[in-house]
Order: sequence, then C-alpha cells, then structure tokens
Amino acid sequence: MKAQELIKLNNEKREKLNDENLKYYEGMLLYIRTSWGKKEFETEEILSELLDHLLDAQENGKTAKEVFGQEPREYAKQITNELPKMNIKERILFFTPATLFLIAGVLLVNGIFNPLLYYSLNIGTLNKTIHLGSLLLESILVLIIFAIFIYIIMRATRMLIFKNINKKIEFLIYWILSTLYLGIFILIFLFVPDLGYVIAVPFYIQILLGAILAISGYIIYKVNN
Repeated sequence: MKAQELIKLNNEKREKLNDENLKYYEGMLLYIRTSWGKKEFETEEILSELLDHLLDAQENGKTAKEVFGQEPREYAKQITNELPKMNIKERILFFTPATLFLIAGVLLVNGIFNPLLYYSLNIGTLNKTIHLGSLLLESILVLIIFAIFIYIIMRATRMLIFKNINKKIEFLIYWILSTLYLGIFILIFLFVPDLGYVIAVPFYIQILLGAILAISGYIIYKVNN
C-alpha cells in the first residue's frame, strides 16, 4: 500500500469519529503531517495506527483525551521526533513535481497571456526575450524562496494548530505570509539584471514546454505516490 492509499483510507475512516475526537485527532494529524522532511509513508502509517486505536477506544466509550492525554501537541511532537527522515533521493523526488509545476505555471501564463495582450491591446510581443543568465539566477532564487515559504507556512501551521485563535486572525496571518511571498517573487523578476546570452522564445514554444513540464511533474508524482 502506498502513502496516497493510506491517506484515502484515513479520510474514509475519520468520518466515523465523533466531533470531539475528530477535532483532537485532526489537530495531531496536521501537526504530524507538517513535520519537515519526514518520510511520507511512515508518517501516514503511524497516523493510520493512531486512528485505528482511537476508533477502537471510541467504541468502548473513551475520548481521545483519555487515550492520548490532555496535551495533544506534546504527544504529536513525541511521535514526530521518532519518525524517520527522508534521504536525499526522497527529498529530491518529493520536491521535483512542485518545482516542475511552478516552472510550468510561469511558462503557461506567459505563453497564454502574451498573445492575448498583443492581439487585444497591442501590448508586448509574441516572442519572449530571455537572458539565459538571468533565467538561471531567477530560477535559483525562486526555488529558494519557495522552499523557505513552504517551511514557514508549515511552522506557522504547527504553531497555530492547538491554539484557540480567531479564524479571522489566523486567515490574516496566512494572508500576510502569502502576500510577502508574492511580493518577493515579483521583486526577483523586477530587479534581477539582464545577464548572459539572449534568445527569443515564441509563445507557442512556451506553452509546449509548460505542458511538457506539467505532465512530467504529474507523472513523477503519480509514480512515487
């Protein structure tokens, strides 16, 4: 059984929990899943075991607090510390689809909107002028910022899970983080200077490359999940 199959099974079995136990368990689930760099299959396996244990206890009239204790954060933290970490190969396979989707998104947006703007508003050109040195530097910076953003979001999620914070405040926190990320993302493309050899890429080539990268990312994701 693969990790995605365990996740699907977990989603189905969670529906059997009552509201109190569901809230407790989903807090632990979110805390454990947002652990940085832990092996996905082992993570889902332990979550499945915890759910089975809780379902058995619920049938006997027990609550999650009686089974796992009054401090779900501490209990989840202990479990997280015992989970094995991903090796280098697993980390690469884990982040490769997201990286390909990110690059594909940029290519597809450029490839689709450039001709629309050109023909409807006479703005821009059909060919995208690319400085290879700038492209390399922008790609590296975007990937670094993306990884940092994901890490910060995961850390923020773990900090907020078991706190009774107003949903509007929680939304505001995530909105600020997302806006900050988007702002840095835009600044990268605005301020990276023109470097290296120049090539002109037609819009249809951008669309084609974007589609190829998106399909490749999807295939890699499905093969490993």
